[in-house]
Amino acid sequence: MNIDAKSLSYGIRCFIAGFNLINQPRLRRFVIIPLLINIALFGLASWLLWHYLSTTVDSMLPSWLSWLAWLVLPVFMASILTLVYYCFTLVANIIAAPFYGQLSKGVEAYLRGQPYEESQDESFLKEVLQMLGSELRKISYYLVRALPLLILSLIPGINVISLPLWLLFSAWFLTFEYAGYGFENHKILFKEQKRILNKAQMNSMTFGGVSLLATTIPIVNLVAPAIAVAGATKMFYERGDLN
Repeated sequence: MNIDAKSLSYGIRCFIAGFNLINQPRLRRFVIIPLLINIALFGLASWLLWHYLSTTVDSMLPSWLSWLAWLVLPVFMASILTLVYYCFTLVANIIAAPFYGQLSKGVEAYLRGQPYEESQDESFLKEVLQMLGSELRKISYYLVRALPLLILSLIPGINVISLPLWLLFSAWFLTFEYAGYGFENHKILFKEQKRILNKAQMNSMTFGGVSLLATTIPIVNLVAPAIAVAGATKMFYERGDLN
């Protein structure tokens, strides 16, 4: 293992390095289609939220408190935007999964100092199906664990612990999500991926934490998944898990 990989800030530095990686001339082309997908989805989400939530907030307040809308609306919108952007990130990742797989492969070739080898049509189609299948399995894994947390958040008194649990689980899952593309390229299966991430818990949580923060920031969240894929590939390549 790279000695630097043991430091608390290593996961954060790998995420930042992901930004530099996707700006390399050899790797920019892998980001274009996922970026267009994210722009379309997040643009739709933002329009729907603004269109319907502003009306909802107005109807929630009695007429004699309507003057408070200017204060309530931003707070309410910020909370909902965070949740919705996170959910839309998961949806966008399913659609863009094949392209993120190619991005991860390109990043690894770049780190190794090797040329990127284009997949043949039949091979690419097989990779697409594998990536989509893996994404659906991850989403089912997420939902099975997210639903109990959702129920927990609705129980008065107990729900005070739901937010930190949500944040911890979401951070871990995002590392699982973004590191998975590199693992899939090496035929590392679902259970083995979890074992590797559990072995690298500190790196996984810090990397996932900064990834989670990035997905909640408008504009930044358009490129956050590509940055995270590149950063996760770098992190686990340097740790030796992709060798």
